[in-house]
Amino acid sequence: MKFVLFRHGHSLANQESRIVSSLENGTRADGGPEGTGFGLSSKGRLEVVETAKTLADHIITTSTQTQNRARVRILTSPFQRTLNTASIIKSQFRTFFSPFQDTITLELGLTITQDLRERFFGEFEMRTPSDDLYNQVWAADAQNPFHELFGVESVVDVTRRVTDVIRSQEERQEEQEGEEVWVVLVSHGDSLQILQTAMRGWSGDRHRQLEHLETANWRVVEWCPDLQAAHRSRSSRS
Repeated sequence: MKFVLFRHGHSLANQESRIVSSLENGTRADGGPEGTGFGLSSKGRLEVVETAKTLADHIITTSTQTQNRARVRILTSPFQRTLNTASIIKSQFRTFFSPFQDTITLELGLTITQDLRERFFGEFEMRTPSDDLYNQVWAADAQNPFHELFGVESVVDVTRRVTDVIRSQEERQEEQEGEEVWVVLVSHGDSLQILQTAMRGWSGDRHRQLEHLETANWRVVEWCPDLQAAHRSRSSRS
């Protein structure tokens, strides 16, 4: 099973340098600069189209080289900006996988996954400028991944829910011989940064030490060797 982290494209919240991190504000279809909520900006839609093509090509190339059938599943945060992103990814996949229907299967629908939501930034919700506010939180993260200063969701709590998404997929144990399942996780900057940190076996206070996923960028990730061994052992017992 392969996991791909895909950060949402440039959003209307990014455009305003505004923190939109609560489920209420992130999922609404009104408000925002265009009265449609805080989905993708026009720039964001274009960049997702382009990077979704590169991911489709990567999956096709890998499937061809390994001679494994590929089954592709898209899980997404319920926020407007991630739903917009996931819909574009699916549309691009449908187009690019069409000539490979015998070897690549795109699962129908998008799986909305609450645990992929944005990290909640507490009292900084809906405030600007976002970069200055994020930096305050990240500085505190580096000192204590358990902190909830400013009412934010702690790194530890984010780690728990995003790694649960990975484990729930692994526990399905559904791959057939000669098949590889690709799980594309469409989520947010901090949530994906913290997930990568956990999969490397690093403590949460180090999450800003990893190369950041820019908007509409994707990355294939896996557990570090020690954690891979632990997961195999657990799977064999279940």
